Amino acid sequence: MNEIKTVWHWWWGWSPEKIEDWLEEMELEGWNLFQVDFNHIRFKFEKGESRKMRYCVDYQENVDENYFEIFKEYGWELADDGILPWYIWRKPYENERPSIYTDTISLIERNNRQLWIVGVLMVMDIIVFYSTLEGGYIGIGLGLLFLMILVMGYIIMQLYLYNKKLEKNEMKL
Repeated sequence: MNEIKTVWHWWWGWSPEKIEDWLEEMELEGWNLFQVDFNHIRFKFEKGESRKMRYCVDYQENVDENYFEIFKEYGWELADDGILPWYIWRKPYENERPSIYTDTISLIERNNRQLWIVGVLMVMDIIVFYSTLEGGYIGIGLGLLFLMILVMGYIIMQLYLYNKKLEKNEMKL
């Protein structure tokens, strides 16, 4: 019977290289990823051979069959279920570490797609917050709305700062 390891690992969309590097380290230690679920925070590994495996995270809202075919054509394998707009791709390598992004413009565009979604959600939360406040309701729901506005503001700031680092070429691809 093979040894199985389940790890809950939280990660943020503005710094996907952290989860990518962690998954690669797990593979080098002989923990081979076979399942990703629970909104991409639960990872299941099977003990096996140490492998040099590159992981890349991609955020795409609208994909078609062509999206998957392009990755398969270049030797990438989808490592997760692909249910959310986040896709975790992997590819074995020996020498040069491959990447799905070859330029910083693509990474900035990916982050801008996330910024747009979070920005829309934040505006909706602000509208509901003020409507609730004007209605005279003060309670835990109002506090939770305010907390959500703060969290979304933090996410927007992190994505913005990440894009600025990319623009200054401070990030590795």
